[in-house]
Amino acid sequence: MSNNTNVSEMLIHVGGDLLKSVSSLQEMQARVDIVITAWNMSLNPRADRKVKLKKFIKKQRDFAPNKEALKSLEAEIKRIMKQKSLLYPEIESGITKAEVIEKAKDEYEIKAYFKDKDAATEA
Repeated sequence: MSNNTNVSEMLIHVGGDLLKSVSSLQEMQARVDIVITAWNMSLNPRADRKVKLKKFIKKQRDFAPNKEALKSLEAEIKRIMKQKSLLYPEIESGITKAEVIEKAKDEYEIKAYFKDKDAATEA
């Protein structure tokens, strides 16, 4: 991993378009949480990923407006897991949390934490 790349930047890279065009701090935090979930799932063996993804989607049923939304969420998580594996295959650290801070209207900062590090990194 490059010294110039931090965990927050990595989240932005693997999150792609999901982290663009948000309308509120809460929406951005929810989307970052999805990216973290996908990142952490990607650290499991391929067979375990499928099981964990199915369990996660099942837990989301009560919150989703319809089945199409669940299918879209599942597809997005699969895309993010693939991106993480392609862009950062050597990184095996999970992410414990990421906090989104609103700097200005439609401008956000992400502070993310690896499980094995105490300090936050920002983007």
